[in-house]
Amino acid sequence: MTERRRPTRGPDGPGGARARVHIAPVGFEVERITEPVERERADRVYLVTRTDRDAAATFVEAVERRLARADWPVDVRVVRTELWDTFEVVAAYRRIFATEGRIDRHAPGVLPLRVNVSTGTKITAIAGTLACMLWNGEPYYVQVSRSWYSDRPPRAPTVHDVVERVDPVHVYELRAPAPELVEVLEALRRRGGTLRKRELLRELGLDRPGSDGTRALSPQAQHGRLARRLDPLEHRWGFVTTDVHGPRARVQLTDQGRVALTLFGPDR
Repeated sequence: MTERRRPTRGPDGPGGARARVHIAPVGFEVERITEPVERERADRVYLVTRTDRDAAATFVEAVERRLARADWPVDVRVVRTELWDTFEVVAAYRRIFATEGRIDRHAPGVLPLRVNVSTGTKITAIAGTLACMLWNGEPYYVQVSRSWYSDRPPRAPTVHDVVERVDPVHVYELRAPAPELVEVLEALRRRGGTLRKRELLRELGLDRPGSDGTRALSPQAQHGRLARRLDPLEHRWGFVTTDVHGPRARVQLTDQGRVALTLFGPDR
């Protein structure tokens, strides 16, 4: 993900709990992006697009020009990522949520980050809704008049979306695996995706005595520690598989586990 920004004198920098922040992927729309921002007098806007040579590049420029004329300072940041990969977009959104301090859905006194799910592509709509379900976000859909639609390819200078209303999109919270379970997934990814149980024990430090000064753990106790982590990962979440039983068993990260790391693992 790359980012370009237009510096302004916004009242609340990244991570500020009361900053009004929007994310809007850019397709062939202008007012559909700018009008919700203008109505809420947003402090900061992340415009998500693909590359400088993308077909929507002129629309990004048109949105930037429109917001530059606002009568208050709007911090406009252009974020570039692969718009046709759901999890690349989710990962980009996650970095924005983290930068703005909006990861914790239950943090008191923190305004949710607002996500436009009516612009861009269907992929960005899915990713934006998913991001709001995972983190502290509110998706919204900008309904436009049917008179806006046309069979002809639009051009940025001539597009004038007729916005009728901005509708909230209601989402449910998604629960993340416990941090110690994510740690197992990260250890597997770090070592190529597959480890024997003995190797995984060492990688996680589960073969070491506790901090209370207890003596060295028996092999049975060590594997008991590991089993308490592997069992929910394999049987509840489907994030890992084991091919045989016993200490020589190999633990393998699944495709679902790799997706989970994109959503819940540490930023790389």
